[in-house]
Amino acid sequence: MVMDMEDSEIIELYFARSELAIWKTDKKYGDYLHQVAYHILRSLCDTEEIINDTYMGAWKAIPPTRPDSLKYFLSRITRNLSFDRLDYLNAGKRHALFVELNECIPDRKSDMEEIWEAKEIGAVLNRFLDTLDRKNCAVFVARYYYAYSVDELAKQYALSKRQVQYILSKTRKQLRAYFEEEGVIL
Repeated sequence: MVMDMEDSEIIELYFARSELAIWKTDKKYGDYLHQVAYHILRSLCDTEEIINDTYMGAWKAIPPTRPDSLKYFLSRITRNLSFDRLDYLNAGKRHALFVELNECIPDRKSDMEEIWEAKEIGAVLNRFLDTLDRKNCAVFVARYYYAYSVDELAKQYALSKRQVQYILSKTRKQLRAYFEEEGVIL
């Protein structure tokens, strides 16, 4: 049985500019990245293009970047590209996920101060997620990071749609209160 390469070994292949890095990345994370993109786009054709663009993005970013978590690094590229594609396909309309979170998380764009603020918001969000019980955290992350639909969440967690909607609504309210306690300006 052939063992998967460790992330550090794959990253070294990127630094060596070996095309084997892409192949090993796809072998280890391809299915996961397909899931991430497909849950956002709901199109196999668009998903395939995003995965190819993800590998190109990783190739361009590594080096100089040396990710701490290759899986997280790749999923961020995939998510960003997928949401960009979704914006393009929907002529710039905001995705329903962002509308749901609009009252909880400030909408930030680009300059350095805003990038720093976004990192701070991410740190506060991670601390908040640590306060949730396992199921509520899983439902929240599956919805807002992986873009699962309410129907998919209900099926996956053996809940009714109404229960999922309640968990999400309650968790968004808790998030807003947590941000206010932490001094995040909404």
